[in-house]
This record gives sequence, C-alpha cells and structure tokens, in this order.
Amino acid sequence: MPYRGPVHRVDIFDAPWCTVKMVKASKRSRHETAEAEPSELAEPENKRSRAARREAQPEVQQDVVEVQAPGPDRRKIMADVARRRAAHFANYAAEEDDTAPASGKEARTLGPWSSARQLVEARSAAVAARQEKILDASKVSPGKAAVSWKPSRDIKLGSRLPTRVRPLFELCADVLVEYIEDVESLLGLPDSIKNRLSAAVCQQRKLSNEVVHLFSEGQPAEVVLTNCAALEPDAMALFLRDVATPRLERLELTFCGRGLTDSAAAALAAAGPLVQLRELTLRGAYRLNDASLCKILRNMPNLQVLRLPQNSLLTEDSIKQLPSLVPLLRELDVSECRGVSGSALQAILTGALPALECVMLTGIPEVSNSLLAEMGLGLPLRHISVAKCTAVGDEGLRGLAAASPQLLTLRADQCTKITNDGVVALAESCKELQVLSLHGCVKVSDEAVAAVALHGSLHSLTVNSIPGIGLSTIKALATATRDRLEELDISWCRNVPLEALGMLADNCVALKKLHIWGCSQITEDFLYGHSNDALQILGGKLDTTGPDAAKAVLTAEQ
Repeated sequence: MPYRGPVHRVDIFDAPWCTVKMVKASKRSRHETAEAEPSELAEPENKRSRAARREAQPEVQQDVVEVQAPGPDRRKIMADVARRRAAHFANYAAEEDDTAPASGKEARTLGPWSSARQLVEARSAAVAARQEKILDASKVSPGKAAVSWKPSRDIKLGSRLPTRVRPLFELCADVLVEYIEDVESLLGLPDSIKNRLSAAVCQQRKLSNEVVHLFSEGQPAEVVLTNCAALEPDAMALFLRDVATPRLERLELTFCGRGLTDSAAAALAAAGPLVQLRELTLRGAYRLNDASLCKILRNMPNLQVLRLPQNSLLTEDSIKQLPSLVPLLRELDVSECRGVSGSALQAILTGALPALECVMLTGIPEVSNSLLAEMGLGLPLRHISVAKCTAVGDEGLRGLAAASPQLLTLRADQCTKITNDGVVALAESCKELQVLSLHGCVKVSDEAVAAVALHGSLHSLTVNSIPGIGLSTIKALATATRDRLEELDISWCRNVPLEALGMLADNCVALKKLHIWGCSQITEDFLYGHSNDALQILGGKLDTTGPDAAKAVLTAEQ
C-alpha cells in the first residue's frame, strides 16, 4: 500500500458545540518519489529545472479550522425539553398513540431523507397531542367530583410533630448492638429479648462467626437469625450443634446459603430427635440438597411449619417425601423453588397432608388453574400465595373460591390472566377474606375490587399498579372497613381522587399504613390535612418525621 503521509487532526472534544472544518493534508507518496528520482538525476541542476520541479510538486495544504461563536447551552435546552414532556410521561396511558411517526416496517419503506423529514413534520402534531392529553387528564370527571372532602387540619402547620418517646429498652439495645463484638455473654436473657437483639444485629450486618455464639448459649427454645450471609460453614455447623437441643421449638435462619452446607446439615441431623420443634425456616439455603433436607426432617416428627423459600437445589425427590416425614404439617412455603415439578406439587397438595392450611407457591410456573382448584377441594386452605404464577387465571380462582369459602389470605400478584370474573367469584364465596393482594393484575376493574371490600372483612388490600382502581374501591373501604382496614397499597393508581383519599384517612381509624408511590395527584391538602395522626404514608413527595405521627417518605422523584 503506498504511503500517504501523516494526517493532521483536531480533537473536536476540545471545542464542544462548535463547528469544526478539517481539510486533510496531502503529500507525495514514496512510490511517486521513487519514480521521479531517475529523471531528476538525469536533468542538469539549473534554475530552470528546479522551477519546473516546484511547479510539478503538489502544494501541501495545511489544516484549516473554522470555529464559530459558541451557541446556547445544549444541555440546558435539552433539560427544558425534558421538563415540558415530563407531565406527558407521568400521565401515560396504554392506548395507542395515533400521532406517533412512522416506525417499523412503515419507516423502512421510506428513504432516510423522507423518514427524517416525516419525523420533523410530525413533531408539532405530537406536541399538540401531548398537551391535549395532559389537559384531559387534569380534568375532574363527574364520578370524582361526587366526593366532598375538605382538610380538617390546617395544612400550613406542616408535618405532625413526633408524639412517641423511645423507651429505655430500645436505647439500651442500641448500645448493645453497637458494641456487640465486645459482649462476652447473653446468658440469662429471655429468648424474646435475644431475638430482638439478633434482629438488630443482623439488620446492621454485624452477625459474624465470633458473634453468633452469643445466641446459642443456654439451650434456647427459639432462635431467629434474619441474616446469616456472613457465617462460614464451620461456624454454622458449630452453631447448629449448640442450638439443636430437646428444648428447641423454633429455628429460623435467613440467607443461610453460604454456611448451610452438607456438613452443617449433618450436624443438625446428628443432634437426635427434636420432638419439641414446631417451626423450621431455612430461607435462601441454595447449597441444601434433597438428601440433606430429608436427613434433617427425619428428626423432626412433630414439625408443623416448614418454610423453604429460594432453595434452588430442592426437587421432587424431597418434596414427595414430606407426607411421610412431617405428617402434621400445617404450613408449607416453597416459594421460588424452581426445581419443584408440577407432579410433586400435585402429589402432596391434593390430600396427602390433611392438616395443611397455609401454602406459599410464589414464583413457581408449574402452578396451574387445575392444581389450584384441586388444592381447594383436598385441603382446608386458609392462606395461599400464587404470586408470579403466570398460568393462574379466572378458572383457577373460581375453583379455589368455590372449594375454600373459609379463605382468609390470597396473594395473586402479577397474575395478569385474572380478570373481573375471578375477583367477583372470590367476592361471592370468600366473605371472610382479610388479606388480598392483586399487584399488577391490570385486567381487574374498580367495581370488582369494590365488591370484595363491601364485605367489610379486609385488613390489608394491595392494588398496586392497577389503572382501573378509582372512586368505587375507596368509597367501599371507607364505609365497610372503617374499623378493620390497617394497610392499603394504591401505588401508581392515579385515578383515585384526592378527596376520596382524604375521606378514607379520616374514616378508617384503624388505618396505620398507606402506600402512594407514583400517585402524582397527591398534594399537601391530603398529606397535611387529614385527621389520622397515627397514619404512616409511604411514597409522598413531602418529608415529615415521627414514629407514630403521620410520615411521608421522601421519594426518588424529588
């Protein structure tokens, strides 16, 4: 390849937002020089030949940089555009936008110049359509205007002052947790106090191999460790050997996958029969296999509560043996155990465990409508979770409601196949339902949820991200559940009128927690004007303080 010589360049990042014009320098190549040398040697060196060579040699052009005067700050311009469009995206609706420019196959049929021109011409129409959509969203519909509510408290007072003084026990516990590595022994403390201390230690991630022995002294009856992520296998095995005594009634280990290996499980199994143990929780034990689990359960004949969520190695080999290992089981949690097959669930949840009344199957795709209906027929179910079970729909919900009218808790988050038919069937049959969670069930309407609320038994309701929720549900809750409703989650439900929320907060005296994340219609009139001083508001734009006072947690939108 002929040598083209160096190319002079200008770094455009040294002059942002300026127009830079560059002209490449050109020089003679080595090949041209080599061909020209023989003729130059043959020609006599005189003034005329030198002049001729200068005329034949191309001139070297220097780089030319033209810099225009700096224009307006582009970053500021784009920030202004983003602010103008924010309201449009905050009130986005799922309907198709007719003003969108050509895209996909339609855009491919046009040339690049035609496509760019069409996008530019459609920009003004899109801006006008956005403004019209924002104006329509801001209008008050006749149904929303039917609620009459005014703030009962002067909003100029701002946030409520804290009314609770921390007890001496909490202050002493904070000191113990801060210096937990220097504590030599907790022998003599009741198990209830030890559990509270362990929860605080785990929350601050101070549970280490040296600290964990403090909670195994004195043969405790209850052991609760909510974060065992830092425990090594040897420390876990020693800890389980110390707590596995005939007095043990409850053992709860969360995030124990790192330390709960086969050797640690063998140490727990070798401790002998634990006839007093009623409750076992091993959350996140990702190294626990079927053989180790069966060894552990053989020494717990009277176990009634078994929670094994997020255990990826468990399969049907251990699940099918549960009726013979723990026949008295009343609660089973195998949430997100993706290795459990549908046949294994079919074998144990259709009558093999006759006392089972609480089943948690969150995140298991093998759960189907037929399995849900058979569970209702074969078990005395009172609490069930099928959240993230995408195959569950109205058919399964109708079968469950018809077979289990005694149902108290149903969690069906992100089951997008559920519609009004399933929720209405639930309202007609399960009239004692206390906890209902339908997060992300976008096909459910306001009237269907209101039918469930009118029974007056709900203690907790989650309708997060359901766009159809509006005035009917809030009015039903305010009138029928005023003495029972304790927690409500209406995050991203922007059709709920502000006046209806104010009425709900004033009427529901038992309401302690309200989630309003993403509710852009909330203003200071509600946050500061309602009369429920014990209400804790999560997701508001304003920040107040106080453990028992009304609180609005600062959001990321600010």
